Amino acid sequence: MNFSSKHIGAAFLTAILIASCSGENSGHSSSGGNPAPAEFDVAPSISECGGFINSGAKIPMPDAATYCDAERLLWNYDAATKTLGLTNARIMLNCCGDHSVNVTRDGDTLVFTEVDAPEAAAGGARCHCMCVFDYAADIIPVESGSISIRVVRDVTDAPPSKIAWEGTIDTSAGEGEVIINSESAEPWCMK
Repeated sequence: MNFSSKHIGAAFLTAILIASCSGENSGHSSSGGNPAPAEFDVAPSISECGGFINSGAKIPMPDAATYCDAERLLWNYDAATKTLGLTNARIMLNCCGDHSVNVTRDGDTLVFTEVDAPEAAAGGARCHCMCVFDYAADIIPVESGSISIRVVRDVTDAPPSKIAWEGTIDTSAGEGEVIINSESAEPWCMK
């Protein structure tokens, strides 16, 4: 091996070491180094102030007559497509925020994270009012059966993140709902 071949070999080895030590998650979970479960596709949806009730969306929909009564986690499952639809309806947050939904796995638990951040376009401003929002996502593929779910609310300017609900659903039932919070949302949510 001549001098330039040694340098090329060393550069190649260095590149491999850097790539393997980078912060990228390369198919391993952060707990114990076991391979992560299969990836899934997530199609998130977030309502405007007032929720999905009048939007005509195809996700699990709350009943307009009881919408303001409680925050509910609604779900439906399509076994043919292995699609789990989740909607957390009537979440009370500041009216001025940038919202997003992230779905990840923590072992065997699906973690549905609702993010509420100050409006970037308004220079990080918040309003002096509250609104109700719905956060939703279709998650594919999800196997049928008992599924552990954790709903996390991350209001970025009021850390730490909080677990809104954690439990299991049985997708073989096809659809269902869980009451997360039955506190009044008046005057921000009115029938």
